[in-house]
Amino acid sequence: MVLTMTEEAPFECAMCGRCCSQRLILLNTEDVFRMADHFKIPVPQFMEKHGVVFATTGTSKTPRLYLQISGDVCPFFKDGCSIHEIKPLMCKLFPVLKPGQTAGEIKAFIKKHAHSEGVLSCKMLTLPDNLRLAVDREAMITSVIYDSMEIIYYSNLERKDMQFVRSLLKALNRDQLRAIVSDYLFNGSKESGLVFEQAMFEMQALCQIADWKKVPYLVAHEGVAMEPGKIYVLVSPEDARRIYNLSLQGEVESVISNTNPSVADPECTFISVAMNTKGDNGLMLAFPAANADLRNNSTDGHVSLCFYPADGSMDDIGAVKAYIDPNTYK
Repeated sequence: MVLTMTEEAPFECAMCGRCCSQRLILLNTEDVFRMADHFKIPVPQFMEKHGVVFATTGTSKTPRLYLQISGDVCPFFKDGCSIHEIKPLMCKLFPVLKPGQTAGEIKAFIKKHAHSEGVLSCKMLTLPDNLRLAVDREAMITSVIYDSMEIIYYSNLERKDMQFVRSLLKALNRDQLRAIVSDYLFNGSKESGLVFEQAMFEMQALCQIADWKKVPYLVAHEGVAMEPGKIYVLVSPEDARRIYNLSLQGEVESVISNTNPSVADPECTFISVAMNTKGDNGLMLAFPAANADLRNNSTDGHVSLCFYPADGSMDDIGAVKAYIDPNTYK
């Protein structure tokens, strides 16, 4: 087979098991439930029996699930992978972990992160450096959705509700969002990337509301406008009235905001907001803002979030205090 420089070659795994000798294998929550279901044992028992732990590594401060390899090789490798049909998503992707990677880039990654001599003898390291390898697209899309959600959820070190995370992964892993992620990853669509980030940072607010054990209510927005010290979020007349009444009556108990740099657009920052009320509901929203506008808005990060009806039907508007971390958009 003759390939041009822009074409991609599939990586043909030799099933040698050398990559199965890594000390830690990254798992996602769905991996753990799927394998536990396969062995017909509860998740806690599966984790204890097979050395699945929450841990941080040098590349991330967020705890993630890992399969610890205590012997010479993964306990599921016995004359080949004994769980091949249900193997972890990371194993399915390896060694091509990003779209468009060359063999040289993958070799450098393996050598940097190798925790065993075995993986350094993978046949991957014999391929020409300029050979571009094809990624498993469906697995890559799933990985991006799952990893994004788990990093958001587990960034709070007190969170360990794996059943809740599994429900979030199932809710997110739908055709519409997968098509958006595919367009972002493989067509380079910035617009699709921003739509995906919007969805994920709404989930960031949702996780906070779940911590409060409140019923989530999504406040949809139609854009933002700014003046010094104030961010006007354009919302429906119904939501503008709702938030106005809550703020007027002192029903908003607390507001937690998170400031997240956009990967799809480096000149943009996403702000997610969770509002805890005295009632049953917690209000959630996320919106993008241009870094230049944020820099001109507040020097110390303290702002008023003002919820203005998009149709201009109200003179009085509800507002809450929030903190927008200026270190994110300097």
